[in-house]
Amino acid sequence: MTQNVDIDVARKTARHNIAAGAALTALAAFFFWKSFNISLDFVDEEGVGPRFFPQAICVALGLIGVTLAVFGIRGQIAPADKSSFDAKRFFSDAVPLFLLGLAFVWMFGAFGYIVACFILLLVASLLFAVRPPALILLPVIGTITLYLLFFKLMTVFEPAATIFNPLSLLGLK
Repeated sequence: MTQNVDIDVARKTARHNIAAGAALTALAAFFFWKSFNISLDFVDEEGVGPRFFPQAICVALGLIGVTLAVFGIRGQIAPADKSSFDAKRFFSDAVPLFLLGLAFVWMFGAFGYIVACFILLLVASLLFAVRPPALILLPVIGTITLYLLFFKLMTVFEPAATIFNPLSLLGLK
């Protein structure tokens, strides 16, 4: 009896993997196609450009989706896969991160990248119980690294903050 239950669970998981893989691949393809709408007006000949990061993420997600679908088609699942929905963990981890993402989008426009990124990383660190000194180092190093990656290396255009831009105080904007 246990063998039949395990086979039924494996078949159900494989079907879910096929559907999730196909959906992820389609979503990645859609966003890859939409990434060509990103303007290259402010890009010089040097650097990788603002399309690089979204396209790289889309390619990675597409590969993960295809891999997931192929494993589902083959009926392969992870050994002892007991995946299930944990509502408590979803509401304690995923929902707050989603809300932080929404807050980041608003803060990015209102306060600029530096403030938004630092606060987002600090709150996320607190949410996941990061302890000092990493609690301070992660937001500082993360903000600086991401700023250099996006706005210097990839030459992404940073919009001006509408409420407060700390870069203007430093004479950088």
